Amino acid sequence: MTRNFNNQTLAVSQTVYGWLLRAYPPAHRAEYGPAMAQLFRDQCRDAWSEAQGWGMVKLWLRVLPDLVNTSIAERLSTLNQRKSMSDKMSALFRPLTSPLVVFFTVFTIVFLSVLMVSVAVTFILPESYASTCRIKVEQEAILRADTSAYDPYFLQTTFEIIQSQLVLNPVIDKLNLNVQWGKKYFNGETLKSAESLEILKGRMSLADVRGTKLIAITVYSDDKKEAAQIANAIAEAYRDYRVKAAAALATVMINRLQQESLNNEQRIEQVRTEANSLRQQLKIGSEISDNPSPQEQTYWDKKQYLDGLLETHKTLYAKIEAEKLDAQFPKTSPMQITDLAEPGRFPVKPNKPLNIFIGAVAGGFLGLVAGATSALISVKLGNRGRKAVASA
Repeated sequence: MTRNFNNQTLAVSQTVYGWLLRAYPPAHRAEYGPAMAQLFRDQCRDAWSEAQGWGMVKLWLRVLPDLVNTSIAERLSTLNQRKSMSDKMSALFRPLTSPLVVFFTVFTIVFLSVLMVSVAVTFILPESYASTCRIKVEQEAILRADTSAYDPYFLQTTFEIIQSQLVLNPVIDKLNLNVQWGKKYFNGETLKSAESLEILKGRMSLADVRGTKLIAITVYSDDKKEAAQIANAIAEAYRDYRVKAAAALATVMINRLQQESLNNEQRIEQVRTEANSLRQQLKIGSEISDNPSPQEQTYWDKKQYLDGLLETHKTLYAKIEAEKLDAQFPKTSPMQITDLAEPGRFPVKPNKPLNIFIGAVAGGFLGLVAGATSALISVKLGNRGRKAVASA
């Protein structure tokens, strides 16, 4: 679908291309220069509409070799046509007899070509800002002082949860990203949540702060305010998820204790019934005799077991009440936002100095290879040319 064109990209590309047109002879430039510039401008629009930055890169990779070849051909065609064939051949092969001249000529052309491409690509690529929000996370087992339940995969699991629909879909809904990104990138067409989710995943990164329980949530965007807003929204959505998860865990714990208490009550009633039956059969009093019979000892053992069940029931009841109280008033939050994201002052992508430096290094390397190869070829061609001129 059609996207808005970036006027800055057009201006930079047009300026670079206009400077490169100086490689043509003045007469050719005066006659065809305006038409070539207009054609290049139209191609820029088509390339940007098709694939934005990468479309411009492909256009430059196609235009630059053609410009180098045609400009050299036009320069050669301006040689004096009245010269004899032998003079032309001599003039053509004379520079080739100097490998050093050929080397520096080819090296300069290749070096400048690669460097200009890297500069053009660097300024064509859209700028991107980064904002980072940091959060502190704790395991539920640690909060409950249950170190035996420590999960060694907790951090990796946390990363996956933060990037899941459980956390990111509320962010998309809260910031209305389906509509906002549809207007911004897709000509007003409202996106589906699954599409916005994939875009959001591609723009965020997670990293643990070594030696701490902190996690850094970084979001990239061409809008620095949007990057900070999304990073903070992700942290808040994960905090809400942890609160709900903690509440659900507390509910499960309470239900488990209540079921255990219910089972204990049933066991108490059963043991109490058995003990009362034995007491009535044996006519046992409230005090144990000094030398009870085996049947009487059975009763007293069951009576002791019943007392133990009653104590356990009291402990379970107290624990259930404590769990209910903790669920209503949690003492420690399972997740805290330690540092809110702020809009970045400068873009982090593309790294212009680094890209230009890499372009210069690559241009120098390719220039050395191409220059050395051309120098060797020129020696062979020069020898053949001199032999041909001498025979003529």
